[in-house]
Amino acid sequence: MKIGFLGLGTMGTPMALRLLAAGHELSVWNRTEERTKPLIHEGAIAAATPAEAELGADAVITMLLDDAAYEEVFFGVHRLIDFISPGVLHILCGAISVPLCERLTVEHANRGIDLVAAPVFGLPSDAAEGRLWINAAGADKAVARARPLLEAFAQRITVAGKQPQHAFATKIAADVSPSP
Repeated sequence: MKIGFLGLGTMGTPMALRLLAAGHELSVWNRTEERTKPLIHEGAIAAATPAEAELGADAVITMLLDDAAYEEVFFGVHRLIDFISPGVLHILCGAISVPLCERLTVEHANRGIDLVAAPVFGLPSDAAEGRLWINAAGADKAVARARPLLEAFAQRITVAGKQPQHAFATKIAADVSPSP
C-alpha cells in the first residue's frame, strides 16, 4: 500500500520503519528534514511538503508532536486538510486534544476522508519491535482499512468507539490515571 507518513520523531521513525519492513511504499515528511534520512536509507521517498507526501497515497499516517503541530500542518502554513484526496484514509496516531480531534473529524467528514484516531501506548523500543498498543476509534469500515497498517507496529489493537475523539478521551484518561 502507498502511505504518506508525517512525523518522524522518536515514535514515528520506528513505526515508519516497521511499515517499510512490511513491504509498504512510504513517502515521508517531517518538519525537521534531517529526520527523514534513516527512512530514505531504507527505501522511503522524501516529500518536501505534507501535501507531497499525501500525493497518490492510499493512506496518510500522522505521528505529529501535539495540537500545535497538527494545527500547523492541517490548518496553518501547510493546509494539508485542503490537499488530502477524498477516499484517502487518515490514521492519526499522535496525541491531540479531544476538541482538536472533533474539529478534524468534522473537516474530514466534509471532504469525504476516512479518519481513524489511533493513539499509541508504549515506548519507542515497543514501536521498533511491533509491540505497541493502539486504541483506535472511527467508523467500522475505516478501522477495518486501518487495521493491517496498524498491525505492522502494534501487537494489540482495541477499538474505543465509532467517533475518533473517543480514542483520545480514553488516551487522556489512561495517561492521567495513577499507576498501581
